[in-house]
Amino acid sequence: MTQRGTGRVVGVAVAFVVICALFVGLVFAVRAGKGLGYNPPAVSQTTGANIALSAFPDSMVCHGSGGGAHPEWVTYCPSTSIKVPANSIVTVTVMQYDSATTLHNAFFDHVRGTVGGIMTVNGKRVEQLSPDAAGHTFTIQTPPNAHEPYLFVSVPLLGVPDTAPNAVKINGNQYPRPNVIVFRFRTGGPGAYVWHCYIPCGTGLAGDGLTGQNNFGGPMATTGYMSGTLTVM
Repeated sequence: MTQRGTGRVVGVAVAFVVICALFVGLVFAVRAGKGLGYNPPAVSQTTGANIALSAFPDSMVCHGSGGGAHPEWVTYCPSTSIKVPANSIVTVTVMQYDSATTLHNAFFDHVRGTVGGIMTVNGKRVEQLSPDAAGHTFTIQTPPNAHEPYLFVSVPLLGVPDTAPNAVKINGNQYPRPNVIVFRFRTGGPGAYVWHCYIPCGTGLAGDGLTGQNNFGGPMATTGYMSGTLTVM
């Protein structure tokens, strides 16, 4: 082998050794620093959870015989106290029987915090509704001043047309065919959260008539109707 050829082989060998050394150093650095940049929490082997909810224009189905104390109040059911596993993907299916009411705040017309930033409405992928098209929202949030892992999920639920015929009977009560909304969100560690509807479809508050206050009383402010709790366990 010529001197030039020998030098070339030696150069290649040295370069290979340097590359290997850099790779080994990078591996150890990643292990020591637990990754480069953001490391999402490991997802357990839990298969997740499935939540099935319905949103009704009254309380006739959800609050006992005759609709309970407030049969005219809009409501979610069968329960507004929800428990889901930590570090898992939760699938939520909402049967939405109510008509639309215009949002006071267009922030809530977007799908936020779900897997992929989407929901499906009757099988169609959707990222946003018109502010006057939502019947309710399902909005999970970390309580103020809490030390829970951060969680925010907000999904606008498409309202059924005002002219839709009553084609479904539930517990003797007639309703239009619902819009079926499905979305997924990821939980972190254990924590306690609240959720609300941000569509103004309740009754007045003290100060009724001020912008943003109309129709946020009654069921909107009452746990068991349009607000509830989410416990991540």
